[in-house]
Amino acid sequence: MKLSSFSLLSVIILLCLCMTQPGVLRSAAARKPGYCPEFDLDCPFTLLPMCWRDKSCKGVKKCCYYNCQHQCMEPWWTLD
Repeated sequence: MKLSSFSLLSVIILLCLCMTQPGVLRSAAARKPGYCPEFDLDCPFTLLPMCWRDKSCKGVKKCCYYNCQHQCMEPWWTLD
């Protein structure tokens, strides 16, 4: 296998890891404190996301999946 083919394969594997396991290659410090509100209903479809990560939300808001869409929301501080 050529070096350029190996490099391309390595990049593809790292990208797949990042997409399937959000904790891989990202520090916990990048996440904001608190918990996303629970959403237990089944969605017949998923709307386009309004955010991708916590840091794309202003202030203390977190990027949460709620009402069939990822959106910035006020976090829950406990799981009671």
